[in-house]
Amino acid sequence: MNIKKTDIIGEIASKYPITVSVFLKHGIEFCCKGNISLEESSKRDNFNLDVVLEEINTLINFNNSEDIDLSSKSLIEISEYIKNNFHNPIRELLYPTEVLAKKVAMVHGSSHTELVKIKEIVEGLVPVLEMHFDKEGQILHPMLKELQESYDKSNDSLSLHCGSIKNPIRQMEFEHDNYGDMLLELRNLTNNYILPDGACRSYQALYANLQKLEEDLMRHTNLENFVLHPKAIEMENKLSGNNKCDF
Repeated sequence: MNIKKTDIIGEIASKYPITVSVFLKHGIEFCCKGNISLEESSKRDNFNLDVVLEEINTLINFNNSEDIDLSSKSLIEISEYIKNNFHNPIRELLYPTEVLAKKVAMVHGSSHTELVKIKEIVEGLVPVLEMHFDKEGQILHPMLKELQESYDKSNDSLSLHCGSIKNPIRQMEFEHDNYGDMLLELRNLTNNYILPDGACRSYQALYANLQKLEEDLMRHTNLENFVLHPKAIEMENKLSGNNKCDF
């Protein structure tokens, strides 16, 4: 496989999740704003296109672990994958990250004032993510299951309880943009997670958790924006049932 400069960033990341580390390293927006080519992104995000292409292709061609291609999976399988690989692990990461943010800000906030803002963002991010995951798990995913089952049975009289699948998807992607902005602010405040000299272990753990949180959330968002959601919309378009309602 040879990735080209004309390939779409979001599609690269969704098909080859291993490349996410390269995008994050170079500050490349591959998620909510990833619907452009690598070449276009190099002008927007100001990175060396040749260097990034080489790093991406090296990872894809020589990495021993194979990424799972979820594009051929059912909506139910993708939803289950998201729950097990993103929702549950990220939820487990939220509480300790919030505790660390409060602790480090209290101890080091006077000499590193950005820590106070980091703490505030983390405190706001936790309920945002918990509510977002609840909506996906309790509202969107059951609708996707219903859509998949109707599609498998060629049931063209599908009538989802909230009308079109586009309604909850639109809301989920709006929320993706919202927490994406919060993650970007955290990255900027931490100077791309570069620790100051003499950072204590709690300081180190906080930055490690924030970096892990960003990577997992960006992979989660990319999978939904570029695989799950388009697949669901395409499937619904092949069936009838275009009732409208607010989400």
